Amino acid sequence: MQGDAEPFLQRIRAFPDDDVPRLIYADWLDEQAGRLPPRPREAAAARAEFIRVQIALAELPEGDPLPRNSADPDAGPPLWTGSRAALESARTRLRVAERELLDAYRDEWTAPFTGLGTGPEFRRGFVEEIKIDARQYLRHAHELFAAGPIRHLHVHDIGNSLQAVFHSPYLGRLRVLTVYAQHVGERLARAIARSPHLSELRVLNLGRNRLGNEAAEQLAAAAGLSNLEELDLSENDLGETGARALAASAHLGKLRRLELRHNSVGPAGAEALAGSERLASLRRLGLSGNDVGIPRLHSLTRASDLLRVPVLDLSANGLGAAGLKAILARPPAAVGLRELDLSHNELGDAGVRVLAECPPLDGLQVLRLTNCLVGDDGARALAASPHLNRLVVLDLGGNNPITDPGYRAFLETPHLRQVRRLLVPAIGVSLRMRQALERRFHRNGGRH
Repeated sequence: MQGDAEPFLQRIRAFPDDDVPRLIYADWLDEQAGRLPPRPREAAAARAEFIRVQIALAELPEGDPLPRNSADPDAGPPLWTGSRAALESARTRLRVAERELLDAYRDEWTAPFTGLGTGPEFRRGFVEEIKIDARQYLRHAHELFAAGPIRHLHVHDIGNSLQAVFHSPYLGRLRVLTVYAQHVGERLARAIARSPHLSELRVLNLGRNRLGNEAAEQLAAAAGLSNLEELDLSENDLGETGARALAASAHLGKLRRLELRHNSVGPAGAEALAGSERLASLRRLGLSGNDVGIPRLHSLTRASDLLRVPVLDLSANGLGAAGLKAILARPPAAVGLRELDLSHNELGDAGVRVLAECPPLDGLQVLRLTNCLVGDDGARALAASPHLNRLVVLDLGGNNPITDPGYRAFLETPHLRQVRRLLVPAIGVSLRMRQALERRFHRNGGRH
C-alpha cells in the first residue's frame, strides 16, 4: 500500500503547513482499510484515526481558555469559547487516544526513520521533529526529508561541520531549528548569518552556546532571518551591547517571542529591547535572571517601556519595591502588558503594594508572584486593588507567608471578579480556607 500512498505523501511533504492533504490521506486510508485483511485493515484505520486525533489536538489552545489571547491582544477572538473544564475534558480524551495509538504502532510508524535520527516526534499525524548528528545529517539529509515532512531539526555535534550544515539546501524546508548546548560561540552565529537557506525559518533555538555580544550582532545583521518569529538565546553570555544590537536589527521585525533567560543584559538592555521600534511585533520578552533590578535601573529614563510588551518575564532579577517604582513610574502612552511574571524577586509586601496601586496595570490578566515573600498585608493590598479587575490568573505559590487572615481579604473583596485561578502555597493555608478559595475562584471546574 506504500506505493499507492506515495502521491498523497508527496503532497503532504510539499505542503507541510496545510492540514487538508493530511486529512485527505486519512480518508484514503479508511477507504483502503475496507479492502484489506484484518491486521492491515486495523493498522490503516489506526493510522487514519491518529492523524485526525493529532490535528484535533493541535487545534486546541494551550493552557487556560483566557477571555482573549493574552500573549497577543491583536490576535482576535479566543480559540476556545467553552469552559476550562470542557477544554480539559477534550484534551484528556484526545491525549488518551493519542497515547494508545502510539503505544500500539509507534515502532511501525517510525520505522522509516531508523538509522537516520533519534527521538522522532509526531505533529499532526506525521513525524515532524527529529534529533540528528551533524555528520549523519550531511550524509542522509535526502533520505530524512523523503521519509516525512520534517519541520523541526535538533542538530548535535555540529562544531566541526558548521559550514557544511548551514549550506545544506534542505534547511530551507524547516520552520524550527534547534542547536542547543554545543558551546561553539560566535562561530555558530556567523554560520547562521551567512546561510542562504534559512528564509523559511520561524523559530530558532540557540540556548547554551556561549553566544556573546559579537554573536548577537551577527544574528541581528542576518538578512536570512527576516521571517523569524521566535528566537531563544537562553543561557548564553549576552550583555547590554548584544541586547542593543538585537533591538536595532533591521531584520527581526517579525519577531514575536524573544527569550533571553539567564543572560546579563541588565536594565539598559531590557529597556532597549522593550522600547525598540524595530521589534514592533514583539509579544513576549523573557528576561528572567538578567540583573534587571540592579541599581542602574533607577537612572534610566525609559524603563517603563517594559510595560509595552504584552507578556513580560522579569522573574529572578533582584527586583524590589524601588525597582518596581522605577519601571511603573512613567508608563508609556500605550500600555500593552497582559501577563507579568515577577516570581523569585524579594518584593515583599511593599513591592506588592506598588503593584496594587498602579493604574497602568488595569489590563493585566496574568500575574505571577511565586516566591516573592508576600505576606498578609500584601495579600490585602492585592485584594483591595481597583486596578487588577481583569486578572484571570493570580499565582501566589511558593514562599509567600500568607495566612488565613490574609486570604480572607480575597473572599471579601468586591474586586478580582474575573479571577479563575488563584494559586496558593501547599502549606500555611487551612483546609477550610483552601476550600473557600476553591469555591470562589476556581470556576468552570478549574483546579490548580
